[in-house]
Amino acid sequence: MALPVLLDSEMNVEGAVALCLALGAEALDVRAVIAGGGGIAAEQSAGNAQRLLSALQPRQMPSLGCGCEPAGIVERSIDFGGNGLCDIEIPASAEPEIDAYEKVYREFLSGEGERCIVTTGALTTLASILPEMSATARAKTKVCVCGGSVWTKGNAGEHVESNFGRDATAASAICTSGMAVTIAPLDVTNYIALDASNIAHLAASGYRTGEMAARLLEPLVEQDFEPSYGKTNSAGLVAVACAIWPDLFLKTRMRLEIVVKGPEAGRCKPGLGGDKSKHVDLLTAVNAVDLLENILESLCHEEFVV
Repeated sequence: MALPVLLDSEMNVEGAVALCLALGAEALDVRAVIAGGGGIAAEQSAGNAQRLLSALQPRQMPSLGCGCEPAGIVERSIDFGGNGLCDIEIPASAEPEIDAYEKVYREFLSGEGERCIVTTGALTTLASILPEMSATARAKTKVCVCGGSVWTKGNAGEHVESNFGRDATAASAICTSGMAVTIAPLDVTNYIALDASNIAHLAASGYRTGEMAARLLEPLVEQDFEPSYGKTNSAGLVAVACAIWPDLFLKTRMRLEIVVKGPEAGRCKPGLGGDKSKHVDLLTAVNAVDLLENILESLCHEEFVV
């Protein structure tokens, strides 16, 4: 049975490609999407999500909510253009309605059985819902977070990753929430890079998820920035992937303290002691070859997933 999922994301290229993978994965049932702000305004993000869902035409249209604006403004090296989607125009026909994020979250969390929240942007919206979550909801919900940099250089400062830097207080709240939280930091997501041959594979797939991912990623592959010309990272893909293929990752259970004030707000400080009920699972390594193959095959609806 597919795992019910809510994707909480800034709907830029990273969030859009993560949405493509989540919709293309048979192991996941995307019930809801929350589109929040960050590098673009929440209203723009929600509009992007509307057009993407309309273009991708999932079998079951998920609920859509407009999320929060994070408190911080963080500069990144990656340029996603004025609309967050590298200025790619996505025509839409029957767009889903946008509800309040509180309503979408409540409906998702009220369902029976295990469920999963995947975040690929700032954690502001999820943290705002946290006080309302019952003990039952917390116990049955696992959270996969794209964010943080622990032992590697940040992308929004020497020690700061952009999602945590945009709202360090929210990141701290989630990391100490006591829920089953898995963190996919830059230390691991940096190992997954797509190149021109991967984009060509996606573009030739004949499926909406693969073709859309190719359109979104191609401008980034052509930009001259890290990891190198002709390649691009998409950290949001890894956050979704760890919900689908957890066996392809190594992780350690530990305390993760987040600096919440000052010039290093968002910095992660790992530790092994403290209240173990508030520890998180930190991804520390990945089988990058198999994971990239799985991502491509899932986006293209091929049947050779490892």
